[in-house]
Amino acid sequence: MQHRIILSILLGAALLGGCGPKDARIPDGYPSDYAEILQQADREHRLVIWSAVDRAKTAALLKAFGRAHPGFAISYVEMPATALNDRFLDAISRHLPTPDFLWSSAMDLQIKLTNDGYALSYASPEAPALPRWANWKDEAWGTTAEPIVMIYNRALMSDSAVPTTRAALSQLLEARSPVIVGKVATYDLERSAVGYLYLMQDKQASPDIWRLVRAMGINGTRFYPDAEDVMHAVRRGDAILGYNVIGSYAQDEARQDRNLGIVMPRDYTLVMSRIALIPKAAGHPATAKLFLDFLLSRNGQRFLAARSMPSVRGDFALPGGTPSTSNGALRAIRVGPALLVDRDELTRRYFLKKWRSTFCAGASASLSRGAAAIPACKQV
Repeated sequence: MQHRIILSILLGAALLGGCGPKDARIPDGYPSDYAEILQQADREHRLVIWSAVDRAKTAALLKAFGRAHPGFAISYVEMPATALNDRFLDAISRHLPTPDFLWSSAMDLQIKLTNDGYALSYASPEAPALPRWANWKDEAWGTTAEPIVMIYNRALMSDSAVPTTRAALSQLLEARSPVIVGKVATYDLERSAVGYLYLMQDKQASPDIWRLVRAMGINGTRFYPDAEDVMHAVRRGDAILGYNVIGSYAQDEARQDRNLGIVMPRDYTLVMSRIALIPKAAGHPATAKLFLDFLLSRNGQRFLAARSMPSVRGDFALPGGTPSTSNGALRAIRVGPALLVDRDELTRRYFLKKWRSTFCAGASASLSRGAAAIPACKQV
């Protein structure tokens, strides 16, 4: 009888989870039932990530996650933001396997997927450390806080001559100085998802943005499909100044080339975030939750900050010289439904039409000064 009583007590304690030793992998401050996620992830043993974040920037992060969870098979597939979005929707429509984790700098595309019901809701234990703008419905998560900057070639333009506000940049372009005519680079909004997003955010921040677009037409600004092409044009000297480049990319380039300078506009500096979400159709959702929590944790954010991607956490000490989003000049792009306006097709068509017509109006004005016609504007 005594043995039966002891056995009953032990079985009851096991069922209630009250007597077993705590899983050593549960981070401090996490709830005890986090062990269930760990156990399910042990059974899944696999994680498939589709990402628009350069693999080189994530290598140390992925290795650290692998050390925390040895034996997990991790597949990291890098692709452009628009291709990532299109490939995911194609997989859904054809009932093909989807990734477990989507991570992209195209904030509006990620929010559109979330709004359309493709994201799994998960209340990460790391959520209290994040600013409110970085979390939407526990489904879309901002993982970084990266300023959008201007870059310039120091061999072609002195630090003192570089404009530090958009008004100063507009004035410089309108003057058509021989030094900078045709030597400004930015995105082709019809081919760049992030370029479109950033200029839409510029429009919301300042009505004077159309003056800048017209001034770009006057100057004969060059358009490129992505930030890498913009930066390479500046480094080569094909352009002197690049507008609206992700700061982390710019800092990486500046480490390799001391002639590359960086300006955070003083009127305001946009702050973007690479948004992560876990698809509802994920084949390994528990492992994806582990990765999201690791990514948002102090430890995970440390690996991102080391690759020039400032932490989104409010309790994270940023490296020296890195701006904080508490600075009044910084304007964070909120993770949430406001980004859906940018994806409305009628809104997009109207905005692109105005962007092109405003640019070409500036180009037409420059013709009276003997400038060459811009091919992209000949049929506008």
